[in-house]
This record gives sequence, structure tokens and C-alpha cells, in this order.
Amino acid sequence: MAEVNNVGTAQTALGQYSSDNLAVEKDNELGKNEFMELLVAQMNNQNPLEPQDNTEFIAQLAQFSQVEGTENLNSTVSDMAGDLRSSQALQASSMVGQSVIVPGNEAGYLQTGDLIAGFAELPVTTTNLSVQIQTASGQSLETIHLGHHGQGPVSLRWDGANLEMDGEIIELDRSLLNRKDYLVDEEGEVLTDSAGNPVPSPYPPGGYKFVMSASIDGKNETLDTAMSGKVDSVTIGSNSSVTLNLAGGTKAALSEVKQILD
Repeated sequence: MAEVNNVGTAQTALGQYSSDNLAVEKDNELGKNEFMELLVAQMNNQNPLEPQDNTEFIAQLAQFSQVEGTENLNSTVSDMAGDLRSSQALQASSMVGQSVIVPGNEAGYLQTGDLIAGFAELPVTTTNLSVQIQTASGQSLETIHLGHHGQGPVSLRWDGANLEMDGEIIELDRSLLNRKDYLVDEEGEVLTDSAGNPVPSPYPPGGYKFVMSASIDGKNETLDTAMSGKVDSVTIGSNSSVTLNLAGGTKAALSEVKQILD
């Protein structure tokens, strides 16, 4: 799963070298041709009894060389910044249609045959991590106890029936689920799992969210959970900033992406 948290830092670092910031007042600019004309005029009009000192002449040439080098450096950095902006736009456009997790996206939209995901950070190790699956409007559907989890990131994926935590499938006790619609075979018989329990049918497409909680310092605390959203489109701002437009109306900077779902 790709991490893209470094994109915004590079953009900020090179932003100071953008063409807007490197612009100078053309009316006050001394170009190479003007400099050489002034230098030749100075040599033609110098006092023959007190000719210009060679050291001073060389210093003027060195000063011109330094100015020319600075102009070339500015041009090179400006080209690099342009290449970076093009690379960012290409990377962002390739994310259209993919699901990403960004802060502030409270609900994910579950589609048939797809999944949604949630991400949170545990400040300490806990022994009773749990997740409550709710509709986008906040109606509680299922509460699933996940047990022990170490300090750090927690990643959940759900397809409407099966739950995965940190890449591992959670063995659910189907008999404890609230879902009472069950899968049936071609003859209309209810399907059962290896324990003989009826297999609930997946929840239908729609908006859902995860509310993760855990015991922290003896108190049950709700974790700040970000949900996945599908990238509908990408907007490139006038200052070359990249904004992802997610299904449901959430907008996020490219640098805010926590995870890209594969």
C-alpha cells in the first residue's frame, strides 16, 4: 500500500523557486549585452594617463560571471519545479477511480463487490480494541470486538460481510451479528458456515463508517478514524497545488493521503 506523505514537502520546498517568486523588475534589469556595452564604453573613455587597474577590470568580469551563473541557476531550478508539478499532476490523475484514506472523510461508500476502509492511530497498546460499524447517518449496525492491538496505526477493511485488520482476516462469530438476512443456495436453503451457523448476507451498497474505540489509561476512548473515499476527479490550482475530489464531496490535498487502497 503506497505512502505519499512526502509529496507536499517537496512541493513546498520548491515552491519558493517558482517562476512567480523568481521574477524581477525588467525595467531595472542589466543584461549581458548592456553590461558589455558599459564595460567597452568605460575602457574607451578611460584616462590614458591613469588606465583602469587590471585587478579592477578582472573583478568586474568576475562580477558579471557571478550574475550570469545566478541567472542560469534560477532557470535550472525553475525547470525543476515545472517538472515536479508535471509529475505531481500525472501522479494525481492516475488516482482517479482509486480509493484513498484522508483525514476528515467520515464515511465511505460501499459498492457491490468492493470494500471500504478505515484508519486510526492507537496512542498506547490496548487489550480491548473494538469497532462499531454504522450507517453514514450514525445508525449502529454491528459492534465487533477486536481484542489486543499494539500502539500505532490500525487499518480496517470491510466488504459488507468480512472484516480485515492490518491485512489479516478477522474470524467473526456470525451468531453474534445483528444481520438477520442470510445467504441461500439455488434451492433456497440457508447456507451455513463450518460451525453450522447461518451465513448473513452482505450489507447492501451505501454509506458506512467505522467508530473505533479502546481502553486508554483505564477509560474507553473513541479514536479519530478516517474513512476511505473514491477519487472522482483532481483539481490543479493556480499555484500548482493538487486537490483530490472524493465521492461525497470531501476534498483533500495530495499530501494528506494516508493510504491508497489496492
